[in-house]
Amino acid sequence: MEMKPLYFGGTLETVEHRAGDDRIAEINEAGLMHILREGRALQAELCGIPLEERLQVIDWLGEIWENKLQAGELQEAKRRLTESTGYPSKLIDLEFSLVRKVLSSEDIRSNIETSLIGGSLALERFVPIAEGEAVRHMPAGPVFIISSGNSIIPTLIPTTISLATGNFTLLKPSLSNFSAIEEIFSSLEEVMSKSPAAHLMGRSLAIGYFAHDSPGLDVALARAPLGVINFWGGEPARTTVAQKVARNSHHPRFFVNGPLTGIAIIGEERADESAAQGLALNTILYEQQLCSSPTLAIFIGAFDKAIEFAKMTQNHLETIGTDFKTHPSDDALFVTNSARKVMLFRGSTVFASSNLENPWTIVVTKDHSNLDKAVTSFPSFNVHGRRRFIEIVVVDDPEKAASLVNSIPSMPAFHGIDKVQTVGLALPNQVNEEILWNLVPSGAYRFVPLEEMFMRSPVEPYDGVALASLFTYSVYERKKHVSLEGMV
Repeated sequence: MEMKPLYFGGTLETVEHRAGDDRIAEINEAGLMHILREGRALQAELCGIPLEERLQVIDWLGEIWENKLQAGELQEAKRRLTESTGYPSKLIDLEFSLVRKVLSSEDIRSNIETSLIGGSLALERFVPIAEGEAVRHMPAGPVFIISSGNSIIPTLIPTTISLATGNFTLLKPSLSNFSAIEEIFSSLEEVMSKSPAAHLMGRSLAIGYFAHDSPGLDVALARAPLGVINFWGGEPARTTVAQKVARNSHHPRFFVNGPLTGIAIIGEERADESAAQGLALNTILYEQQLCSSPTLAIFIGAFDKAIEFAKMTQNHLETIGTDFKTHPSDDALFVTNSARKVMLFRGSTVFASSNLENPWTIVVTKDHSNLDKAVTSFPSFNVHGRRRFIEIVVVDDPEKAASLVNSIPSMPAFHGIDKVQTVGLALPNQVNEEILWNLVPSGAYRFVPLEEMFMRSPVEPYDGVALASLFTYSVYERKKHVSLEGMV
């Protein structure tokens, strides 16, 4: 595959780089420095454009995407993404259907409104926050976003918010989702003539791939005049990127999203078909590779009731998984089957599918997890290697459930994971409140209904941070005098 930068602000200087069979035209040092210098000037113009006009541009992109989707014009993009990610084609259909929701002026406005002191109007002018005091938010960029490849949605969200808040934005997608991201933002060219905001935003986005060892990436991280760097991913890339950013004399903000995981907690009183279907759906979607995906479940109640719940869940795994067919390698199937045997030997109850296109597994274990034993025997069965595999640990009270969640970052089975991002809950109200009381100090970022672990509200912070605040800085104005009484 041949990949070239997407940039509508003029001609870019590039250098060819090869990554396997892919031919990549990377933005070189001169090209980077040119667009980033120009980017600061563009930001000054863009933040003078009313927010509603900026949001209209994003709406236009969403409309164009939706029209292409309805007309069947995205089949090639779907094929490429299915091939590069290994996800089932039905999952890619879901991804594509969610793009319009992300490219929604209403949702982005809601996000900004709840993210910034003074609300969205503070992106345009000083807004009073107290008597005689006001604040305005300015773009903190240029912004460099290094996105992950497990989904296109987490790439779109920070990119659109960065553009909406007035930043020049340099985006590095992954190899796996580059073509889909390019397809979405290529529509900027169509709308640039429709308004001054569209013209400026079209010039304020550059999308390019950089290999991990490319000189261009080193320049961007360690020397380029950036204001914000937003990195999505884990080790060892995270540490490597952080070390390079630390050398940058421009001292850009550096914020990392990930690596995190999800946990489901089910109470015996709520262990119904809805909860079983929710656990099954979120286990299958994205092959448990999202930060919100459940990679362990905790059942608060009796063991026999947990077995009943597991049987309900297996029926939904069978039904949903048949629609989302997968094609694991022989090695992956061997390791999964071996892990089943290890956990069975350790006393767990194991339910498993023999369907090679839907190889789900449910393991029910009392009081503790046996995942560590399986991973010790088969290291490739780590949190990134486990697919459609869920262990349900049965405990008898909420305090034990909270203790297990707190222990996850130190478990060998979750090596490489910082902590829990999402806790999907199916609990009676009283237990729900007790779990929240015990788990909020754990550092978990999201507590949501089990059925909707993968779904995000427009107003949610992202991993504990409101993205609009990450991509802006606040300018404070005070007109009243501060009393000096007692100070002199």
